[in-house]
Amino acid sequence: MRNIGIVVWCVVILVCVCTVNFQLLLDHGTVSFQLNRHPNLSDYLMVNDISLHSQTYITQKIGHFSCFFILTLIAAFGARSRAAFRGGILFALGFAVFTELLQPFFGRDGRIVDMFIDSAGILLAALIVRLTGSVKRNSRSSRMYY
Repeated sequence: MRNIGIVVWCVVILVCVCTVNFQLLLDHGTVSFQLNRHPNLSDYLMVNDISLHSQTYITQKIGHFSCFFILTLIAAFGARSRAAFRGGILFALGFAVFTELLQPFFGRDGRIVDMFIDSAGILLAALIVRLTGSVKRNSRSSRMYY
């Protein structure tokens, strides 16, 4: 069941990051994809568009954080072993990088800064899962795996 949740949430993230106009998706539920075979890859390094005074910008960054926070909760919560817990976290980190690298090919802006914001959501979720003891116990001992 956990794997189904991971797949469904990843599809939701992919639709959100690959639709040409995210605001149109939010306002009208319109999903539209446009392939750009030759994006400007130097945009990954752009930081001069950071606007901490813009409500839209802040909302987008909260969305980044939240999407990967939720993905990590789904992937790591109830892991049956230390390896599964770590695997869930590594999957979420890899998927965060993948989605940022993918965005410019769909007319969106991929940013390294967003990878750090995604990672912050992942790390907070992993910390919560670990501190709440939500990783399943090994059946042969009472030791909790992290």
